[in-house]
Amino acid sequence: MTERPTKTTESEASCKTAQGAPNKLTLKGLPLKRVGRKDVMIIAQITDLHIGFGGPNQTCENTNRLKAVIAELNSLIAQPDLVLITGDLVEGGELWAYKNLKSELEHLNAPYYLALGNHDQRAAFQATFEDIPFTDGFLQYTIENWPLRIVVLDSLHEGRHGGAFCERRAKWLKETLAQDRDRPTLIALHHPPIETGIAWMTASKEDTWAQRLEGIISEHNNIVQIISGHIHRTIFKRFAGTLVSVTQAVAPQVKLELADIDPDKPDNRVLLNDGRAAYSLHHWQDGALTTHHAAAPEGRTIVRYDEAHASVVRKTLDLS
Repeated sequence: MTERPTKTTESEASCKTAQGAPNKLTLKGLPLKRVGRKDVMIIAQITDLHIGFGGPNQTCENTNRLKAVIAELNSLIAQPDLVLITGDLVEGGELWAYKNLKSELEHLNAPYYLALGNHDQRAAFQATFEDIPFTDGFLQYTIENWPLRIVVLDSLHEGRHGGAFCERRAKWLKETLAQDRDRPTLIALHHPPIETGIAWMTASKEDTWAQRLEGIISEHNNIVQIISGHIHRTIFKRFAGTLVSVTQAVAPQVKLELADIDPDKPDNRVLLNDGRAAYSLHHWQDGALTTHHAAAPEGRTIVRYDEAHASVVRKTLDLS
């Protein structure tokens, strides 16, 4: 099994990496007032974009994969109300990569909101997305005035692959959740706080940051789901009285393999494959959240709902 740091390795150093900044959410160009349907909401999620993998001034296949996802989302009849992008926005944290990312995201029909992953760098991110405020130095904020409250968390510890959630971040989350203990709430972050069985990518139940988050979440019964990325796989697991879902990446996918791994003995297993880019749609309706996963592009069209195939829908609805 992969060696893991002891419980004491996550210290307040992971908090001190960030500097204080405004804590008021004033996202330029993003609607803060609910428009349209009162009790239905469609949230698109994309994650692990890794823009800039090929280096500066080089063709980036991950950018092409992102274009495919954006085209798929923009083509939906029922358009997402917003898009959550849950970290690993770029490959190496470079300023030029964030600028390239921002240019691509402008093609989305829906407004988008961002979280940070382990490949990201706060300084370069802030220099590019200047209108997105940080809370006490971390990218943590709420998206209000929608049927479902969304809380975005920062699980980045710069220089480490694994997640972090220090006391400062935890304090903010406690205070935020305490403001309305009854309102249905969705939490979004990069690192899933669960053991996934994919030994070289997963968190451990012994990780201090995951235990800290679990302690807070378990005190609230209004957390409908925690959505995340990082693993480059589709995964669901119960955690702290709610459900954690992991969305597949825009970038290439992690090979599904549940065997233990020895970090000192390569065994020739496949780690990554070129599985198609993917996204999720989280559909809030009648007080419940339904999560769908899809690839982009989804594949060759076989049947359309046209006059020639109108009977198909009538039959599936038992109308004929």
